[in-house]
Amino acid sequence: MTKRKKPLETKAAETLSDKKVCESCGVEFSCGANVGKCWCFAVEIKAETLAELRKNFQSCLCENCLLKFPEENFSD
Repeated sequence: MTKRKKPLETKAAETLSDKKVCESCGVEFSCGANVGKCWCFAVEIKAETLAELRKNFQSCLCENCLLKFPEENFSD
């Protein structure tokens, strides 16, 4: 199961972040990866799940989709 290690990005990091559209649900969200302070850095995901996400999506998912994404979707 995915979980968060620490709180969301700060307001300052959000102002420097890029706007992206979630490939799963279509919502617009902030991505701070380009400045090294994205909210997703605090999310723990198993290596196997991350590999499957990368197979199924070309870009980022929003926080809601990433945190709700059931790992059992990838079981054989």
